[in-house]
Amino acid sequence: MMHSTLLPGTTAPDLTVALASDGSWTLSEQVADSFILIDFYRGMHCPRCQLHILDLRNKLPRFAERGTRCIAISMDDESKARTTAERWGVGDLDLGFGLTEAQARAWGLYLTDSINEREPMRFSEPAVIMVRPGTGEIYSAVYGTNPFNRVHCADMLEGIDALLARDYPPRGVVA
Repeated sequence: MMHSTLLPGTTAPDLTVALASDGSWTLSEQVADSFILIDFYRGMHCPRCQLHILDLRNKLPRFAERGTRCIAISMDDESKARTTAERWGVGDLDLGFGLTEAQARAWGLYLTDSINEREPMRFSEPAVIMVRPGTGEIYSAVYGTNPFNRVHCADMLEGIDALLARDYPPRGVVA
């Protein structure tokens, strides 16, 4: 089977997920001045994800200052997502759960099968995708195939500052 990531400049797939804080989150309903930042993470079983998600939570006000709304999403079920929210102390960070394999594939996420009893049978690897609100245009997509090669939140904030100051267009639009 061929794998395909999302191309900047194209329209993001529809996405609706349940939230650990109750209710649901739908991409097309999100309002922001500059971007919607979707941080796909591996799930509760991943200690590297915990560090990354807590960094994102701690920097939420800085993202908000830049007109960027953030959500973290995994393939975890409701029980794991609620436990994650409580144990990790995600605070005001929207924590989406129940991403299906079909949704993960539509978003170009890499999938992994379990190698030990701590991991779910199948889960998605990390990705950070920035979407323009209103149009649903993919602005930027960074994919990982393991828990270690991630874009740090400080780098994302610096990048948002630079591209907003320069009205920088999406890059990597040619496959």
